[in-house]
Amino acid sequence: METAERVEQPSGKNRLSLEEKVARMCVIGVPSTRIDAETTERFVAMPFGGLGIFPHNIESEAQLENWVASADRLTAAKHEAKPYYLSIDEEGGSLSNMKAFFPYVPSNRAVGLAESERIAHEHGKLIGSQLYSIGIPMNWAPVLDVNTSIDNPVVGIRSFGEDSDTVARLGAAYIAGMHEAGVACTAKHFPGHGQVSGDSHIELQTCELDIEELIAGPLIPFRKAIDAGVDSIMLAHIVFPNIPESQGWPASLSRYFATELLRDKLGFQGVICTDDIEMGAIKNNYEPAEIGVMAVLAGNDMIVMCHTPHFQNDVMSGIVRAVRDGVIPEERIDESITRIEELQARMAAYRASASPVPREQWKERILALARETVKLAVDPQQMVPLLKSKRYLLVVPKLERQSKADNSDGKGLPLAGLLADRGIHLTEISISQNPDVNEQKRVADHAAGFDAVIQGTINAHLFEGQAQLAHTLAQHKPLLAVILRNPYDTGVLPEQASQALLCSTSDYSLIALAERLVPRGGIA
Repeated sequence: METAERVEQPSGKNRLSLEEKVARMCVIGVPSTRIDAETTERFVAMPFGGLGIFPHNIESEAQLENWVASADRLTAAKHEAKPYYLSIDEEGGSLSNMKAFFPYVPSNRAVGLAESERIAHEHGKLIGSQLYSIGIPMNWAPVLDVNTSIDNPVVGIRSFGEDSDTVARLGAAYIAGMHEAGVACTAKHFPGHGQVSGDSHIELQTCELDIEELIAGPLIPFRKAIDAGVDSIMLAHIVFPNIPESQGWPASLSRYFATELLRDKLGFQGVICTDDIEMGAIKNNYEPAEIGVMAVLAGNDMIVMCHTPHFQNDVMSGIVRAVRDGVIPEERIDESITRIEELQARMAAYRASASPVPREQWKERILALARETVKLAVDPQQMVPLLKSKRYLLVVPKLERQSKADNSDGKGLPLAGLLADRGIHLTEISISQNPDVNEQKRVADHAAGFDAVIQGTINAHLFEGQAQLAHTLAQHKPLLAVILRNPYDTGVLPEQASQALLCSTSDYSLIALAERLVPRGGIA
């Protein structure tokens, strides 16, 4: 970075150099489970506007508390406003960073099954209460994408659903719940990531919708979120070729989307931020020094870049050069600094008036929420309730990561034990995510010795081996399909199968399912 030049902010609250202003607009990630010497040295030299917290930063509750405390001490030494912008993708469901030590909250799509604003409000308040207890003042949530592309590998159960009005209602209720818990919200991924079939973590995506179609559908939840007082909106890395005003730029780097549409037309006055610009969609197509310039010119107030120090330095240096060369007016930087200060004041106000759910109530209330989200869709063979006189084969796919925005892998499902505790006789067998013909035959042969089969599915609409196995099993045995992930599995399962939708692998969702399948007192 060039030599700092002291410039007074328009607010007069602080005297910041140009470099410090640019750093204030940047949110970075750190590589380890502690705020190490390298991070401290970088921050002292150039205080960043925020730090992101990711799964690789988290080992345990005590360790995370120490991480947050270290960040607070570091920012206090630089006289940064409190609370400092510490943020995390804590969505519940498939993106739950703290489930190893906090109760595991079901997904947005599970909440969508209930179609209840009361449940969505509770969802936001419970997640917010967990964040509040750790001292994290900003959540990069809720996801407000309307998931109309069922082949989309990265949204899925992160969305409340496929209907714009439903997503809008539930999203607004979630925001209110999180605010009550004392935590600020970021709605994402504007103007909508649910209409594409690829993953912007890997490559730049294209959406064929025109502006009229966006306004009539995907933008509705964001309008409602603005009305609900959402604090920040995150822009997606998606190109819209049928919206010529965007000039072929990704929404995250487009002045049309950030300023003309979101700021001017929709009237959003809060902080606009990019999605992580180190995602493949952006990093693989543009140079770091130009990405930051485009992001600022587009109208972003905060630039999220989560991984690589030299990349982050190049982004900031590019912005500083652009200001000094007259490409970016310094007044444009000052506008963002003002909005960031206003956001910090909002975060402080939420914490001052917070009424989070007490920790001793978390388990009870998350289970109550889960009970209202379990949905028995069809039961043509009257398999529910399960009978203690029958022998069941439980077939469960191994949990594997579905995208980079997913940390639901690496754990077993306790359903077998939960059903056994309620008197059901069963044997569990694990299958691969996409079983081939030979594996399908082995499972079908094994099922011959049982009265009925319970098959868990995880995106069987994408992994046809699971769907083929279900059809084979249903030809010979009564089949109950338990849909653990995307609800679109309903369209590929055999008509004669009973179907229960969870859209969640949370232990609490599975407890609620076991209660539904085998009511206490049971049937012999």
